[in-house]
Amino acid sequence: MQIRQISLFFLTIFLTTCATRKPATVEIPSDIPQISREFRAVWVATVANIDWPSEPGLSPEIQRQEAIAILDSVKSLNMNAVIFQVRPQCDALYLSTLEPWSYYLTGNQ
Repeated sequence: MQIRQISLFFLTIFLTTCATRKPATVEIPSDIPQISREFRAVWVATVANIDWPSEPGLSPEIQRQEAIAILDSVKSLNMNAVIFQVRPQCDALYLSTLEPWSYYLTGNQ
């Protein structure tokens, strides 16, 4: 008798969990604003010479050529923004009174 009651209990639980419900409907507003601009960006990583410069200690001219090649590639991909990492590791890729020049730019620190 008890096995029958337990079986009936589990059958009831099983059937109630399998019951179907009408899915909730979501109304999409018809006055969605048009997108006037898109932000299509690339990240140029400088830590460990991942993207730029290709190796530490290159001459400024070679670094400039590599940077221009990256920007040309960005333009050909129809991107409209470049996010350029300027502080790889507590140093700087720009003249700073607070941080030393980056090893990835100069080859020494």
